Amino acid sequence: MIRKLLQTAFAGTAAVGITGVLSPVVSAVSLLREPQDADGLLTLWGRSVLAAAGVRHEAVGVENIPAGTHVVFVSNHQSHYDALVNFAHIHKHTRYVAKAELFRIPVFGPALRRAGNIPVERTGGGGDRARLSEAVTALRERVSVLFFAEGTRSTDGRLRPFKKGAATLAIQAGVPVVPLAVSGTRLILPKGGRAVRWGQRVALVVGRPIPTQGLTMQDRDALTRQLEDAVAELYAEACKRSGDTP
Repeated sequence: MIRKLLQTAFAGTAAVGITGVLSPVVSAVSLLREPQDADGLLTLWGRSVLAAAGVRHEAVGVENIPAGTHVVFVSNHQSHYDALVNFAHIHKHTRYVAKAELFRIPVFGPALRRAGNIPVERTGGGGDRARLSEAVTALRERVSVLFFAEGTRSTDGRLRPFKKGAATLAIQAGVPVVPLAVSGTRLILPKGGRAVRWGQRVALVVGRPIPTQGLTMQDRDALTRQLEDAVAELYAEACKRSGDTP
């Protein structure tokens, strides 16, 4: 019990400290140079916080990520640690569509915004539609975008129905969609939990890109179902690798 408390205290203190140090640096680099110049810092952030929790992580299929074009990444969502795993292994200029509450956290929130991440209120209102419209231009010209397509973290590890935003954005921008799945992160710090599970195995599995050329908005529902099926297949493999089978 004492060991678990010490591990949780160390992991939490390290995560807050590392985030507190790197967030203003990411903000400064993004403002004074270009947002992509902060990518190396984000990789360092991800790997450092994972190491502080003793996480053993691996990624397979990263060679499936196209090098010559921007893409929409579509992933399941289990934990705040998901983004850290992605930053640690996906070496492509990528930013997130994330809930607006994260952008209100002092120091961390401004770094998210200045680095080019996209806040949404998840209400489907005009503000969200305007931001996603802006993201279409950004996706075509300068950055890949990652969606947690379930919209919220899974409490039991089971996949939830996907929302249509990722398919909409990919079709409008005319870029491929790359499905991926992560497993094991929910056990590091469960939703609503307070104790970090030290040394958890985590697996990230990346699938082959799905083209969207020639698709219209009438194909959005079919593409969303295709993405659900692709992520579910990848998730099954990720679960075997992480040892976490819901």
